[in-house]
Amino acid sequence: MMTQGQASEYRSQAGEAAVERLEQELTALNSRRRELAEGLGDRDSAGDRADAAGALEQSEDLSWVDERITQVTEQIGQLRGGTAAGGDDELADGTVVTLRFTDGTTRTMRAVAITEEIMEGEESTAMTIGSPLARALVGTSAGDTITYLSPSGEVRAEVIAIETPTSRT
Repeated sequence: MMTQGQASEYRSQAGEAAVERLEQELTALNSRRRELAEGLGDRDSAGDRADAAGALEQSEDLSWVDERITQVTEQIGQLRGGTAAGGDDELADGTVVTLRFTDGTTRTMRAVAITEEIMEGEESTAMTIGSPLARALVGTSAGDTITYLSPSGEVRAEVIAIETPTSRT
């Protein structure tokens, strides 16, 4: 089981790596946005239907890039400000939980609000805050038994430990 210091260090490293990946994506998105905007500005008003269709497609691409820039910017702000948290029906971002499944296996997992927070190679120890498992954990404490639906059917597990970001402060 992770100590509190190890869990805090893990979250810090994961958050830093996620911010770095998001900043790289943001740089690429801003570059793509400039290309698309310049391409739209270079078109003359006289043209055929193919030109109009191309302009429409480019305009839609620009809209998608703008939306993604907004999302990535918000995610970076959440990670830097530590404000990424679930709603009332979601497990708080950064919650670390240890579960014992009916087959006797024990697994420690971390809840993430932003999938970019999942470090490479640690996909099996992370869950998104809106996943069926994470939703089943909302409001639970050590000793509780949860049941949730997975792609392979119903799963039962005992909560061995659960540590939310607010319980660590």
